[in-house]
Amino acid sequence: MTTVPAHTGRLPYPFDREHCLSPLPHTVLLTVPGLVRIILPSGDPAHLAVRHADVVRVLTDRRFSRRAMLTTPGGPRWTLADRDEPSLLGLDPPDHTRVRRLCAPAFRRDSVDGLAPSVDAHAHRLLDALLAAGAGQTPVDLHAAFALPLADAVLCDVLGVSSEHRAPLSEWARHKLSLTSLPPEQARAGHEALRTHFDGLLSSPRAADALVPGGLLHRLREAHSAGHLSRPELLATAVNLFVAGHATTAATLTNGVLALLNHQDQWRALRTDRTLLRPAVEEILRFDTIADVGLPRLALADVLVGATTIRAGQAVVPSHAHAGRDPAVFVRPDTFDITRPPGPHLAFGQGPHRCIGAGLALLELRAAIGALADRAPGLRLAEPPTTLPFPGGSLIGGVSRLPVYTHAP
Repeated sequence: MTTVPAHTGRLPYPFDREHCLSPLPHTVLLTVPGLVRIILPSGDPAHLAVRHADVVRVLTDRRFSRRAMLTTPGGPRWTLADRDEPSLLGLDPPDHTRVRRLCAPAFRRDSVDGLAPSVDAHAHRLLDALLAAGAGQTPVDLHAAFALPLADAVLCDVLGVSSEHRAPLSEWARHKLSLTSLPPEQARAGHEALRTHFDGLLSSPRAADALVPGGLLHRLREAHSAGHLSRPELLATAVNLFVAGHATTAATLTNGVLALLNHQDQWRALRTDRTLLRPAVEEILRFDTIADVGLPRLALADVLVGATTIRAGQAVVPSHAHAGRDPAVFVRPDTFDITRPPGPHLAFGQGPHRCIGAGLALLELRAAIGALADRAPGLRLAEPPTTLPFPGGSLIGGVSRLPVYTHAP
């Protein structure tokens, strides 16, 4: 934990953590009134908002622009691999509103509720295999065998990609999410590979076989044909829907199970009282927000945030993770407590760019953790948490492997 005051020096981002149980770095900055000065992975300077109220301000004030962060000539950039992406994550209203409206039907509450049987089926199918593999006290990797394929199966169902056209996209997504873990050219290559893949899926005549009628990508392709979506918007939106929906949910599920198993009293309480499932998922999202920060914005005018004036042309990054540890909002914020009353965590963001798939992610997390509690009550860690691989330098954090025993000793 640093003792650097908010207005002296610049902290390099992303912040390092020694292992998965290391405290969130620099939480002392929650006690000072100003914003933090940081150096982005690109080498450009920026402000970091950490207090809950300041993060909300950055996420909701339209004088902070995602679009300008990608397109302003000579302006600061997030990474050296940045490119202009006119997607949900790279547009401002009204273009953002138009594209989001085209995607919204797939994520409405009734649509998400209708997916519940298939999400449950995917979870139990994968759990069947996990339990079989873990028979006889054999450790199995819950991340690779359960969390990742569940996120992939559910998201591809929503996107409407037929099973025979589901390429192994996870590695490309990992490259695209790199901040400092990979050279910029390698991160950019992963992005280009994803873009090429979805370009092929969305191109005629292949799309007729690759896309399921009524799926989200099929509807977005029709919107493009009708002139409601440009080709760059179509491709950027497809790529970012996959990356955001796949990596974040899988990492949150893996780290959520890790948190529960590392707090055995909480795991026992959840197994005993299933009414704790919903608050447990909310606490997982608050306690270890997988995307420490939201994507940076560029100030279009001078804006006072907390005690700091962000000047026009300067970048600001909202820290969702620090906001979830703000003692002004959460009692005992560094304690993992699944009985905690629901609070306003910002794991899904807020404002125009709030995660469009939040409802789907909650459904997946509840289904997966509920199934594990029902069918694998003896689930326990197979290795000490501090030895688990915890790669840094990515927009999405978390352990990359979670070996567990699925049966009681």
